[in-house]
Amino acid sequence: MISQTDMTGFNQGNKARPQEYLTRILAILFTGIVCFLIFAILWPKQPSPLDIIIRLLGIAMGGVWLYHFLTRQIRQREIIRHAPFPDEWERILEQKVPFYQALSPPDQARFREEVHIFLHEKRVTGINTSVDDTIRVLVAASAIIPIFGFPGWEWEHIREILIYPTSFDEGYQMGSAQEHPISGMVGTGAMNRMMILSKPDLLQGFQQPSHRQNVGIHEFTHLLDKSDGTVDGVPEIALPSRAIRPWLNLVQTEMDKIRQGHSDINPYGLTNEAEFFAVVSEYFFENPVRMKKK
Repeated sequence: MISQTDMTGFNQGNKARPQEYLTRILAILFTGIVCFLIFAILWPKQPSPLDIIIRLLGIAMGGVWLYHFLTRQIRQREIIRHAPFPDEWERILEQKVPFYQALSPPDQARFREEVHIFLHEKRVTGINTSVDDTIRVLVAASAIIPIFGFPGWEWEHIREILIYPTSFDEGYQMGSAQEHPISGMVGTGAMNRMMILSKPDLLQGFQQPSHRQNVGIHEFTHLLDKSDGTVDGVPEIALPSRAIRPWLNLVQTEMDKIRQGHSDINPYGLTNEAEFFAVVSEYFFENPVRMKKK
């Protein structure tokens, strides 16, 4: 079982993320500044008592509206945190997500909360295919697993996940004539803030965890890597600066082992450092015991 301390963070559901507290503070400060500026600009030189009352009420009402507007996401999350988690979603987690099954009960509660929030805020859209609860929950699990050890993480660089019925090519085209089929991709350019996942490959990743391959985890690891601005296999946002050089040395050592046939890490990791990071993340989250032994 993965313990609470192993995951290094909050272990309870129904707790606001640190960034949400910061958002409330900034919203109060911003609202106060705006109200003060309006007060200074619109205040007449010789106001009557009625003018004072009307203007103060107007400024107060405007301030309340502005604060509520700026904190609307936080309030929506509070509603979600106290709403019951759908039974069908929990059944899917229990049957199809080994990572969730290995968590302690308090951490399972936090995992469910993260899934609930993710599916409320991100779109999962089928392209020429249906999207049911299983697909949506597995997409959310793919997003939560890589960052579960970083409580309060915000997936700010993704707004929609597109589900394709098959693999596709670099031009996002589906069909049997693909020379180099792709099962998942983080979008760029016009597809920025989007991700594409092949439906069969997403399902297979959770059906066969012993294979150490999971396209959902793979692509969200790329997105984690991208959080510092560059997809280079060095997630600087999660690594202290003193650990970067040792990490790069370890990457090169393990890539050499793959080349020499002395590693069971997926050879696709030799593509570049970014793919190596994604591949070993799949391995770690799918079969950590085997990875430690190897």
